[in-house]
Amino acid sequence: MATISFVTMLGMGAMGMSLPILPPQLHLGFGYDLTTVGWVIGLESVATLVSRPWSGRVADRRGGKSATLLGLGVMILCGLAYALSDFTNPATGAGRSLALLAIIVGRVLMGVGEGLLIAGSGLWGIDRAGPRRTGRAVSWVGLGMFAGLAIGSAAGAAIDHGQPHGFALAAMASMLVPALAMAICAPIGAGALYHDHEPVSLQSMMSAVLLPGFALLANACGFAAVTSFLALDYTAQGWTALPLGGTGTGVFGFGAGHVCARVLFSDVTDRIRGPWLAVACLLVQAIGLATIWQAETPLMALIGAIVTGFGFSMVYPLLTVPVFSTVPAQKRGTALGLFDGFFDAGAGLAALASGVVANYLALPQVFLVVSAMALAGVAPVLLVRHERWRPAAQDAS
Repeated sequence: MATISFVTMLGMGAMGMSLPILPPQLHLGFGYDLTTVGWVIGLESVATLVSRPWSGRVADRRGGKSATLLGLGVMILCGLAYALSDFTNPATGAGRSLALLAIIVGRVLMGVGEGLLIAGSGLWGIDRAGPRRTGRAVSWVGLGMFAGLAIGSAAGAAIDHGQPHGFALAAMASMLVPALAMAICAPIGAGALYHDHEPVSLQSMMSAVLLPGFALLANACGFAAVTSFLALDYTAQGWTALPLGGTGTGVFGFGAGHVCARVLFSDVTDRIRGPWLAVACLLVQAIGLATIWQAETPLMALIGAIVTGFGFSMVYPLLTVPVFSTVPAQKRGTALGLFDGFFDAGAGLAALASGVVANYLALPQVFLVVSAMALAGVAPVLLVRHERWRPAAQDAS
């Protein structure tokens, strides 16, 4: 599981490199307004959402390892599109349009690549861990995911800082990292590959993921706001001096809080069953987001980001319990794809809505809105039937 987590970390590190530098590149470098920044950033989540069912089917039919490798390959193409955008002339209308087009292509590619990587590595880890350690496997993959986002965001900001064509350099680095991950994947054994693909109705699959999915959608809103607009909030507040300032600091703090929670509580979903831990995590996340909203210093904003990441961290693995307890083993990849689609929907909608709020109200108000969304996620968690929080009895062999 550790190696699969590391591969996931490298892939998501490539995604993380653009998080603190893409919004300023669009807004300050190319001159696009915050609404445009919001929908361009959110486009990645839309692409992931649309491709999730396909990604899940690829993982179910070809195995988690194959889906992971395919996702990493698509991520390399995303880095190429980002790099090309930096060599246009933003002083001309045609140059700005070409740059925006290249970034849009990159966002779509990253969305598809992320969907394949997460569905593939998640199923790969679950198959290798076995049914009694599903929660631990999901936690380890998630640990790699957000460790990658945190480290990647810090690396991307460092590469871009004060460098001519720094954005292009970071984009090129984001091509090398998935290539390294592909090389590491090669000697790792594949997980179980099921050949029984009897059709399962979409209605039964959706009933398994619907309520946990709505809670996951609410959980995603804070993530979208932090990764899309916290860097711009730091810039607007004048918090540019390292170590507490800088465009990547807040995103790094969010990732650090997430990783800390995963390290401390990676097996909690296999030991403690029930909705109350997920409820507590959503409440902690809401407090962290409200702290960012009220922050008057970069230290306060950093603390808020860390608390937000800590609360956000365990919601996903906790919510997979009622999903996997309801679906057959050979359809776990498809179920995971549908479930993750709610995260993408929440992240995409929140990025778009945050852009509108930031454009017409103020950047800090974004974090008040998503704090309320985290609180709203408590309701669907409490509506999940109690028996669905028990572990699945199915065998992974």
